[in-house]
Amino acid sequence: MMHRHLIGPLAGVAAAIAVGGPVGIVAGFTTWWLTVRLLRPDPDRAERTAAERLAPSWPWTLDLIAAGLRSGAPFPQVAFAVADADDPDIGDRLNRFAGAIHLGATASEALPELGRLPGADRLARHLDRSGDTGAAMAGGLEQLASSLRAEQRTRTEERAGRAAVALVGPLCLCFLPAFVIAGIGPVVLGVVAETLAPGL
Repeated sequence: MMHRHLIGPLAGVAAAIAVGGPVGIVAGFTTWWLTVRLLRPDPDRAERTAAERLAPSWPWTLDLIAAGLRSGAPFPQVAFAVADADDPDIGDRLNRFAGAIHLGATASEALPELGRLPGADRLARHLDRSGDTGAAMAGGLEQLASSLRAEQRTRTEERAGRAAVALVGPLCLCFLPAFVIAGIGPVVLGVVAETLAPGL
């Protein structure tokens, strides 16, 4: 398997040879630069993609934590229990977050452990304000969960609306030739036939 760092230079050399001359050198360097730039790993993009994939499950996790907090157990204990039963990707993040809090960090300091999960910053602020235990914290987490569900629903509706608008163009391109042939074609042929008929 070719190493990723060799692909850019090889693509540049191939472009330089294929084009040739001074223009080939410019094409080679441009291809090299574009290839290296496009193939560079982007950890932020990977994190955003993971957070988007986990976003629909995250409010349910918050509901489970809220249910556990209603029993009066401290947040780290409830978070560890929920993390063990939850989706492994969310569970791993939640374990690290709760572990940092258990070791004495504030929720704001432990926030990077949750990554880009939606509403993670609001969760940290709520935990910092509410303290360590209890039913008082549960109500805020339930509100956060329902707020995140509403935001998710809104994003989904916006995506559906954008998809509908994006489909109009291709549909017009499909139906326009049929409309021209079926609707306008006979009229044009009729006018041409009437114009040519008196001269025949």
